[in-house]
Amino acid sequence: MNISDRLSERLSEGHIQAVSAVNNAASSIGSRAFLVGGAIRDIILGREIKDIDIAVECCPQKLLSSSHMEPAKVISTSQFETVKLEICGQIIDLSMTRSEIYPNPGALPEVQLSTIEGDLSRRDFTINAFGVHVDPDRWGDLIDHHNGLQDLCHKKIRVLHNQSFMDDPTRVFRAARYASRLSFEVEMTTEEALVRDLDGIRNLSGTRILNELNQIFGETNSGRAIENLNKWGVFKAIHPQFDIPTKVFNTIESSISEEVSSDVVGLLALLYCSNNVMREEIGKRLRLSSSLHSKISDLDRFQELLPGMKNSDIYEKLKGLSLESLHVARYMSSSANSGLSAQIDLYLNDLSQISMSVTGNDLLDMGIPEGAEMGRILSSIHKELLDGQVTSREEQVKLARKIFLGG
Repeated sequence: MNISDRLSERLSEGHIQAVSAVNNAASSIGSRAFLVGGAIRDIILGREIKDIDIAVECCPQKLLSSSHMEPAKVISTSQFETVKLEICGQIIDLSMTRSEIYPNPGALPEVQLSTIEGDLSRRDFTINAFGVHVDPDRWGDLIDHHNGLQDLCHKKIRVLHNQSFMDDPTRVFRAARYASRLSFEVEMTTEEALVRDLDGIRNLSGTRILNELNQIFGETNSGRAIENLNKWGVFKAIHPQFDIPTKVFNTIESSISEEVSSDVVGLLALLYCSNNVMREEIGKRLRLSSSLHSKISDLDRFQELLPGMKNSDIYEKLKGLSLESLHVARYMSSSANSGLSAQIDLYLNDLSQISMSVTGNDLLDMGIPEGAEMGRILSSIHKELLDGQVTSREEQVKLARKIFLGG
């Protein structure tokens, strides 16, 4: 099958120039270059292309040092002979066609140079195991040795071999992510292998697990991905008591906005219904930063909100909390505890916006000295302002004098 027409439709002129430049350099040193990976899947499906991946049958550094290579800026490199670079005004990922050996289940692979056929055989799913010739004589010829086209047509996520999840347990998270993003189903024998080999997740570092979860949180349909992970038992493989309530699935998507981080919102939503001990244990397992630990601790504060609280008390309980924790608590409590949700809305939309007209300079003009006394008076005015006991500047000035004079 040849997809040259689709390449012309989906790739920009800059992308085509970048691919051609890499191919010309590869040909000059007797090597071959191929367009590979998810970009081909998305081109066939007519979806937006996020990344351009080119695999070459040589070490990328050898290619970059060729005199026939267009000027390119190396942005980053990895231990797996992969280079992110800017060429012809485009950002591309350039990798060595490679085979992988996993010394232990869940370990990072050892890699060595291979052919394009070997490279495609080590991929995660058939729908990502495509290659496309980019030399002029065979431009657009599709390499599909694993029936990826058939799985695209049937909307299936399928691994290339039965030991796939044992080799690389992060593929469990990717299966959920692709199924969610593409509205595909995980093929039956693939799902059976996934569930069978869940123990492999225990071999993953917390950093790798958190990275996979963060990628899921960034998906438009992240709720479905989380639902699948929970159904398969992935969270219990992370912690035996880590079970996700159904309402989390929609909360993550509903509480995302430009104001908050999807990574933080997602993690807080997963941990919202856990107790302190579990949160601490899961935090250690995922090797969370001190900043994330702090935001998780914020979740305890919502238990201190009680019905009938004065506005000033609600403000004191919620001030200083992260926007992410406030958004998650609001959505998680919207049905089970509408009172808590209303208190959070009141804080976000009203109380946090209230500011005093009286300043420290005003108090100095009244003869009130700087220090603890001034702080106490300003705090008292703010509290009365929150509770609606004073409103105008004149009332605030009058209250300041009253407190200072002990009236």
